[in-house]
Amino acid sequence: MATKKTSDSVILQLTRELRQREAELAILNSVGEAMAKTLDVKTVTRIVGDKVRDIFSADQIGILLFDKRTNLLRLIYGYDKAHDRYVDDVQIKPLPLGKGLTSKVIESRQPLLLSTREEQDVHGHYLPPELKGQIKTSESWLGVPIIVDEEALGVVMIEDYRPHVYNENHLRLLQILSSNMGVAIQNASLFDETQQRNAELAIINSVQEGLASKLEMQAIYDLVGDKIREIFDANTVTLAMFDLDKKMMYPRYVVEKEQRFVIEQVPIPDVYKEFLQLRQPLLINNNLDEYVQRIDPNAKPLVGEMPKSVLAVPLIIHGELHGIVSLQNVDRENAFSDSDVRLLTTLANSMSVALENARLWEQEKMFRKALQRELEIGREIQLGFLPETLPVIAGWEIAASLMSAREVAGDFYDAFELPDGSIGLVIADVCDKGVGAALFMTLFRSLIRAAANLDYFEHTEKSGAPHSSAERLQRAISLTNNYIAEAHGESGMFATLFFGILDPRDGRLAYINGGHEPPLIVQAGKVRESLRKSGPAVGAIPNCRFEILEAQLQAGDTFFAFTDGVPDCQNPQGEFFGRERLLDSLGQRDGSAPELVAEIESELRQYIGGANQFDDITLLAVRRAG
Repeated sequence: MATKKTSDSVILQLTRELRQREAELAILNSVGEAMAKTLDVKTVTRIVGDKVRDIFSADQIGILLFDKRTNLLRLIYGYDKAHDRYVDDVQIKPLPLGKGLTSKVIESRQPLLLSTREEQDVHGHYLPPELKGQIKTSESWLGVPIIVDEEALGVVMIEDYRPHVYNENHLRLLQILSSNMGVAIQNASLFDETQQRNAELAIINSVQEGLASKLEMQAIYDLVGDKIREIFDANTVTLAMFDLDKKMMYPRYVVEKEQRFVIEQVPIPDVYKEFLQLRQPLLINNNLDEYVQRIDPNAKPLVGEMPKSVLAVPLIIHGELHGIVSLQNVDRENAFSDSDVRLLTTLANSMSVALENARLWEQEKMFRKALQRELEIGREIQLGFLPETLPVIAGWEIAASLMSAREVAGDFYDAFELPDGSIGLVIADVCDKGVGAALFMTLFRSLIRAAANLDYFEHTEKSGAPHSSAERLQRAISLTNNYIAEAHGESGMFATLFFGILDPRDGRLAYINGGHEPPLIVQAGKVRESLRKSGPAVGAIPNCRFEILEAQLQAGDTFFAFTDGVPDCQNPQGEFFGRERLLDSLGQRDGSAPELVAEIESELRQYIGGANQFDDITLLAVRRAG
């Protein structure tokens, strides 16, 4: 039992995390693709601002950029949901650094999450005079810095009129968006500095277009490494990742003079000491021997010859140093220029974003694989709760079928013999679908079975009189209903459930129909009776009353029960199967119970065809011999 509970908990946790990461990856890809098409700061901020507005549904949104030369914060993008209007730096005067919450984020280079107006006031909330009386005061405030190369370029902030709206998930996603935006803004700023960036832009775009199609990390290393060899005057190119805790370096791409080298891992060379500390681009065009002797006299090249010129830039992901891109020329000094530094830094930043997206993708694949395995285990466990064999009774036939819409189902059926020789018949549909519904399905099934058989334990020695069918029904449904409603009411889970007790000696069927699709009694292709609902869905309302009804199965009658997945299934044209079509299908058949179930299931599968099956489909048939 402990193993099952642990498995169930893992399935639920993996499902939540997988869905979260799938959503975040989709957002990042859509924003990254849009930003890759422009190098205009206004356009970049508009892309991110509009995406933030769509995702967070914030009452106010602002993107401010910091001008270090003037020490001013400018509102480049602003949106006021209450008035459905945009505001920008034309309408709002630049804000001196030191005033307000955005200044605090810039100065600290740390995100700031505030849940009430009182918290905002404590942290120095400031409203520009021109906005007083123009916008409503917010309660929740979240701002994250736009960081590139450890410098705060600006702030992305969102506000909501309600308190306690934002949490760590909102903060993480906004940080990733701002990080992507920072790279795009830096690219745009570099582009504006010189006309030479026109050629660089073509290079960057070609790499980014290639990166947009790569979600495997080694493919990203190979793409960037090959492109660098085309662009720069380097006969040695190295791309490597660091594990700073273990002090290990993992070369992912090493080429010298057209020869590719494969190196698994090496300790981080001592000659990298200053590079690791500064985490800034390193350019040494001459006197490289003096630099090496000063840091590590025993240094040796990773492969081949000792270089005469070196250009190295860091791979920074979320402000942390994760790797290096190194260009070397073993033939001559002064091989690299300041524009090479700028271009390689830009390519490294683009590569860093792509590597982070690839890491998220790899993580998603890992979660998906783990989830798939857990779902397989869950399916095996769930199938174990369905009866392996159905009761065999002289003069009667019982057959059933379950078609799951997903790996695990919320529908279930059951047929079991009770101590007095009667037969319990159950068909149910737990609300919702997937893992959560499957867990409650096992709970409902176990409770019904256990409560229906209580007299097996109570009357062993004390009394030979078993409970009546009415007593069994009422106790089983009431106990199940009250337990689910009281113990699991906050989950909002319930089930439409039909529980009937059949006396095979005379064909009397006592039943409770808790909000389920009315089963049908069919004879000679005609519906003779529909077993109406006698109470609400089980588990929805504590201490509610369920009426006990009776029906009579005569010779040749077939009891046919089904879940709402039957009438609600759709063909590729979006048309519902419907109850009328089911009745027509039943009218054309008068075979055995197994034949009836098999033929209806086959007809449903043909009707669905290539469409998605949105809901579980369960069938249960009981036929009295003619």
